[in-house]
Amino acid sequence: MSPAIALIAALFGACGIATGTVLQQRAGQEIDEPDSTRDLLVRVLRRRRWWTGQAVIGIAWCSYAFALHIGPVALVQPVLVTGLVFGTIASARFARRRLDRRLLVASGACVLGLATFLAIARPQAPAVPPEPAFAPLFAVAVAAGGLGLLGLRGMGWGEPVRAALLALATGGFYGLTATLFSSALREPSLIAALTTWYAAGAAVSAVCGWALSQRALHLGRLNAPVNAVIGTTDPAVAVLLGVLVLGEHVATSPLDIAGEILAAAVVVAGTVVITRHSAAVLRDDREGTPALAWG
Repeated sequence: MSPAIALIAALFGACGIATGTVLQQRAGQEIDEPDSTRDLLVRVLRRRRWWTGQAVIGIAWCSYAFALHIGPVALVQPVLVTGLVFGTIASARFARRRLDRRLLVASGACVLGLATFLAIARPQAPAVPPEPAFAPLFAVAVAAGGLGLLGLRGMGWGEPVRAALLALATGGFYGLTATLFSSALREPSLIAALTTWYAAGAAVSAVCGWALSQRALHLGRLNAPVNAVIGTTDPAVAVLLGVLVLGEHVATSPLDIAGEILAAAVVVAGTVVITRHSAAVLRDDREGTPALAWG
């Protein structure tokens, strides 16, 4: 199928995932400081708003899975960066606030940078898919797991550091999930895809990423740029694994690499500005005053 269809499906998935995540984040912010991650998960599961967000995410995931089925990971996963833009808009709408000019400019820069990156990189799936390499997958899993444990157990560290570590781990697990899921979807039928070890690994990776993201979002509600870290780590890991594991092709001439780095820097800069200033236009429901994203 046309890459344009995969792109549209990925955009729809990014919008839904971001909107659902905002709903879940608002549900988590309504909860007092829990004694443990398990206590946090038990409490959010009792919130109707959280389940509404999960339903929206579930529908969006179907669109995202379709995009992965027909397009390369290196094309589909970077599109999820737009989820930060969609999430900012959704947050403002739910809080009945307008986006200021700086946020609008940063959102435009993020989208323009992403479009430029994809235009230069020109991600393509291989004509004959290779057998996925196991070593890079294992390395990412170990690294993400280690960062997650540090974020959960670093009781002597401040919330911003722990939230950043958890966000890095979440992005790593989500990038790994996309790669494993794409590998499973190469099977000739849905049943065959769901019975592969790739699908099982994707499920485990997704659960790990989800659990860590809930804790990261809770810890980072006042200080850490959680969404920006997740939103940039996830596609970076997915593109890397797409090339190393799935044999996907991206443009690698010196001029192309320079353009890709510059475009990626614009995306990162846009996400930083969005994360740093979006909370300034949103009302903190607990204190009735704007909450700063970076402390």
